[in-house]
Amino acid sequence: MTFDQAAGAPRMERPAQTKPPVIRVAQPGDGATVEALAQVALGADGVVPAAPGAFAAAIDRHGGRLVLPHGTGCALVARASAAPGDPPLGLAYTCPPVRLIDQYAELGPRGQRRLAGALAELELLAVTAPARGAGVGTALLAAAEEQLRSGGCRLVFAKVRSADRPVLRWYRRRGYLPAAPGEPVTLDVDGAWTVFDDGGDGHRLAVKPLAPDERIRRVFASGGTYLASM
Repeated sequence: MTFDQAAGAPRMERPAQTKPPVIRVAQPGDGATVEALAQVALGADGVVPAAPGAFAAAIDRHGGRLVLPHGTGCALVARASAAPGDPPLGLAYTCPPVRLIDQYAELGPRGQRRLAGALAELELLAVTAPARGAGVGTALLAAAEEQLRSGGCRLVFAKVRSADRPVLRWYRRRGYLPAAPGEPVTLDVDGAWTVFDDGGDGHRLAVKPLAPDERIRRVFASGGTYLASM
């Protein structure tokens, strides 16, 4: 499974034929590995950047847990085994939706941090070409969700190109509810309502509740529909 742009467009996985991958948080020094996998996620399969970018530099210095405005990002790397030098198979990167949270300055720093703890974006998900079709993407997604869930996250979303119906079906089979183009999503965090959508940039949101008592419902209103986290 590989993804291009945001959480992207997959090549569909076949049933896994090998043992599950070893997935761990990226370590200091993994910057080049993570950046190469990020290029896969962005549709530049096999492209090696001429110089390390900010993402790689941050991973090299701090490892896969990155301090961001309002919260923390987490980069997970999949490998075939824990043996030293084993090549990477894939990457999942989740983080608070910083630009969205910035729009809710009226919540104050404490309220924004609470929102960042409740809502996360799956920003990158990629698998290298040789490892596709072995269930690595599914395993990375599950591991990323568990990381978020253990930190108290209630809702995760990915942005998928609107034309990529196979990836929308892939997410749906894994518990995500795809929003219609432009359809808003609402989340109540301690009585403060957050509303967001796909931004009208040719993508759709795929949304999944992570808390045991959290549900997503499509609500029909006079002005149209929206997805409500309940």
